[in-house]
Amino acid sequence: MEHLKKIIYTAMVMFSLQFTGLAQEANTFVHTIKQGETVYSIARTYKISPDEIIRLNPSAADGIKAGATLTIPQQDVQKGKERFHTIQPGETLYRLTQNYHVSAEKICNINPGLTAENFKAGMVIRIPPADKTVTPPPVQEPEQPQGVANSGCQEMHKVKRKETLYSISKKYHLSEDEIRKANPEMLQPDYKLKRGTYICIPYPQPRKQETTITIKEEKLPTNEELMGQKTTPAPQKLVRMGVILPFKGGTAENNKMVEFYRGVLMAVERIKQNGTSVDVFAYDSGQSAGDIQNVINNHPISNLDFIIGPLHPEQITPLSKFCQQHHIKLVVPFSSLGECVYQNPYYYAVNPPKSFQLSAASQLTMRLFGNENIVVLNSNENDQDAEDFTEMIRKSLQQNNKKAQTLQINDSDTKWAEVMNAYKKNVIIPNSASIKLLNQLFPKLKAFSQQHPEYTFKLIGYPEWQTYTSNHLENFYRFDTYVYTPFFRNPLNGNTEEFENNYQKSFHEPTLISWPHFGMLGYDTAFYFLKGISSYGPAFEQYQSQTAITPYQNNFKFGRISNWSGFINREMEFIHYTPSHNIELIRLKQ
Repeated sequence: MEHLKKIIYTAMVMFSLQFTGLAQEANTFVHTIKQGETVYSIARTYKISPDEIIRLNPSAADGIKAGATLTIPQQDVQKGKERFHTIQPGETLYRLTQNYHVSAEKICNINPGLTAENFKAGMVIRIPPADKTVTPPPVQEPEQPQGVANSGCQEMHKVKRKETLYSISKKYHLSEDEIRKANPEMLQPDYKLKRGTYICIPYPQPRKQETTITIKEEKLPTNEELMGQKTTPAPQKLVRMGVILPFKGGTAENNKMVEFYRGVLMAVERIKQNGTSVDVFAYDSGQSAGDIQNVINNHPISNLDFIIGPLHPEQITPLSKFCQQHHIKLVVPFSSLGECVYQNPYYYAVNPPKSFQLSAASQLTMRLFGNENIVVLNSNENDQDAEDFTEMIRKSLQQNNKKAQTLQINDSDTKWAEVMNAYKKNVIIPNSASIKLLNQLFPKLKAFSQQHPEYTFKLIGYPEWQTYTSNHLENFYRFDTYVYTPFFRNPLNGNTEEFENNYQKSFHEPTLISWPHFGMLGYDTAFYFLKGISSYGPAFEQYQSQTAITPYQNNFKFGRISNWSGFINREMEFIHYTPSHNIELIRLKQ
């Protein structure tokens, strides 16, 4: 009797552990960190707060690393809404349709970036609500002899690594349905077989003696069959594009938008030389969300292939909603503040969110200089982007058991010498992008390097430094300077002069002195999308990585943030001003 009590108690503990694991799994899922992601960007992707992520992953407060994983809470799981699912090893799209009781078509529609090629373990996808409520059938009292703890189980099987329901059923000479019926929780849409949990192995059902009939095993559909064939690329002879920007008003801002549009028209003329027709629909966007809504309501733009614009952040949401509804590509060349990129699969952010820019620049810095002596130079200025960048560098070093040195701009030469290393390159990263800091830094560096020739220096700077070349180009060369940036106009490149001449010939006035160069930005942006769509037609999204252009200023490397999000331009590079007075580009390889 005592022995039987122990068996009953053990079985109860096993089932308790199993259901605890299921409940935890249903309320969370696993996200594998990708290059360039931050806690903030991941939170935006899943519509939660950064604090919710850090609560489940305390170490994330000190920084995250590509390739590591985070536990993410599910939202509104019990309210019949969509949920997130991390694909497990060996899972197929067909298996997901069975587990969640939704069609493959619905899963693919809610994950427009999902393909048979990228359907891999570790990827997170959205799962729409079940097509109908599934109630597990009631457990019937078994007629065969009773097993463990009078449960109808001949034994409790502990799930091992890489085991599947199929492999377990073969081991015990049972069908998968027999095991499911003995474990009602398996009939729940969110059930997953989890290593370390226990499942009931029932006694085999009595088999009736019948004439043996050979039945051909049912062939389960593959991911390729369920997802359908890729869209076939085909040239598109007519491309319809829109440009919606604040052209009117005569302000400096309006003049920049006019120059941008002129660059677009130059790209249109270039693509027409290849035999493609282009219809351009240009509208003044005004300033407010109401102004952009008037454009949407009063002009025939619902059948365009893509729209470039708007400029003002408050206008992005209404135009993004319209483009998503009508499956129009929305190309946003200026603002990096739009949250719509996380949810609109037709959104293209030419200027990606700051979090992605800073993370990519940090990774590029660590890849090139992670083994050198990194020195963060503190100023008394309040430059949040620069401070975020240097903080990312500090945390990346800490994750590799290294430490950044710290200096104040006004520290004594003795203090400077204490943190320098004669056997490594000393990589100085100011926490401000201002020219005021550079005006202080370069005289200090010159005097110190003359007194201490044993030290070798490199300088890491910010995109704004491209505007300081008229004052500090020689200093950039001298101190082996690297400036991170998502775009670059090389003044030593003959193509720049070619563009300026063509612009003046077409519009009878020179381009504006600005950073970035708005005419070149307009040309590069329009030409990339015109070339891609005219070359591949509806298959452009699948072939955009093959859409190569020779840019005047802006290069493009678009990638989705998630399977349901829009695209961000992941282009990030270092402009290297070498001591030999050359300018070279070093790109971040994804």
